Amino acid sequence: MMIAPNQLQFSVTLCCLLSFQQSDAFVSRFERANLNVFSWRNVSRLHNSAPPQGGSSKLTEWVVENLESEGSSITSSSTIKAGENDSLPESGLCIGKVRILAADSSFEAVDDLQPIKLLIGRNGWGTGVHPTTRLCLEWICDVVQGGETLLDYGCGSGVLSIAALHMGAARSVGVDVEAEALVTAERNLQLNGYDEGRFEGLHTREVLPYDICPTGVDLVVANILIGQLVRPSMVAAIVSNMAAGALLCLSGIRPNEVDSLKQAYGVYMEWIDDQYAELSATETEGSLESYGFDCGRWARLVGRKVSTNDRDIEAMSELAVS
Repeated sequence: MMIAPNQLQFSVTLCCLLSFQQSDAFVSRFERANLNVFSWRNVSRLHNSAPPQGGSSKLTEWVVENLESEGSSITSSSTIKAGENDSLPESGLCIGKVRILAADSSFEAVDDLQPIKLLIGRNGWGTGVHPTTRLCLEWICDVVQGGETLLDYGCGSGVLSIAALHMGAARSVGVDVEAEALVTAERNLQLNGYDEGRFEGLHTREVLPYDICPTGVDLVVANILIGQLVRPSMVAAIVSNMAAGALLCLSGIRPNEVDSLKQAYGVYMEWIDDQYAELSATETEGSLESYGFDCGRWARLVGRKVSTNDRDIEAMSELAVS
C-alpha cells in the first residue's frame, strides 16, 4: 500500500488502518508538526488501574487494565531470584560497570560498580544471565557518555534502561508488547530510584514513526529475536525515532542471522565492525545454572544512523503498516 507523504494525509490514512487505541496514539506525532489534532494518549495517561508497588503508574490505562486482581501481583521479590525466576549469585552479577542483584539482596559491595536491583516479574525477562542481555549491558556501559535519551525496545525487566540511567543517560523510553513486562520494568525503575521523569513505558501499539522524541533518540537497544527485528513495521518504529548519528544496538540474534539484519536496516545504517561481538552461554556467568541447558551462541550488531531527509517519511509510513 502506498501512503502519500503529505503529513495530514499520512495521519488520517494510518488512523483509519489501525485500531481505536492505535489511532489515538498516532496523533501525538502530528501535534509536533503543528497540526491541530487532539492527543488522546496523553489524556489516557492521567488514569491507570495497576499502580506499581510504592508509587503511581504512568502506563496508559488500556495497557494495564485488569492485569492484577486483589491479592495477586505481577511482581514479587527474593534475595536470589529475579526476572523470570533467574538465579543470581548472592554477590550479584558483575557486568561492565554494574552489579545486578535480586531485589531483597542485602549484599553490600565495596567497589565502584553501580548496583541494579531487580524484582521477579511475569514477562520481566532480562537479568544478565542470558548472553544477549550481557552483550547489551556491556555495550551500554561502554557508550553512554551522559545526557542521552535511550530507546529500550523490548525492555522486559527494564535492566538495560536502569543501566543506561546509572551511566548518566538523561531519560529512557522502554517499549514492550507484554503489558506485564511494562509494569515490571516500571517497578524496577522505581526500585532503583528513577521516577516517570526519567523513564516512560510504552506498549508497541503506542510507538509511532517520529513520535518518541522531537529530535530523535540518541541510543537504541533492541534485544529481540530475529523474527521481530526484521519486520518492516519494527524497522520503521526504530529507525524513524533515531536522530541522525544515533547508535543502534541489535541483539537477540544468532551469528548466522546478522546478514539478514544488515539487509533489513542497511539503507539507514553504517555498521560499526569493532562493536560487533559474540558470546556463548558457557561464557556467560549464571546462564547454565538458570536455564538448565546450553542456550548457545549469540551476537550483537551495532550501527550508526546515517543522515536522512524528508523523502524517508513516505518510506517509513509505508513500512509502519506493513
